[in-house]
Amino acid sequence: MAKMTEREFYKAVLAIEGVGEDIKAFADEGIAKLDARNAKRKTTETKAQKENKEMMATIIKLLTDKGAMVASAIASELGVSTQKASSLCVLLEKQNAVSVAEVKVKGKGAVKQYSIAIAVAE
Repeated sequence: MAKMTEREFYKAVLAIEGVGEDIKAFADEGIAKLDARNAKRKTTETKAQKENKEMMATIIKLLTDKGAMVASAIASELGVSTQKASSLCVLLEKQNAVSVAEVKVKGKGAVKQYSIAIAVAE
């Protein structure tokens, strides 16, 4: 038998005919608490999200100061894996903060090089 979530339990209690008003009130209160907790989770950043934001700001500063860099060079500057640096750069690219170009690196082949995105005035 599958486990029941708290919300499913409270809804099942509310669906039972003949349940006392105090029990129904308790179930309604339980659902309200779940809704409040879920709303708070949506608006609060996790520790990892905060760290990622800080690293993304550092990447912007690095690219501003040093110019175009590949993910492995960014990773060594940040002290993280190349995959982590690359994924943060992809997020920055989606925000139009950095631009990406493919360059050939001897011994590696084609790799992505990230630089600060230049805003074009229209």
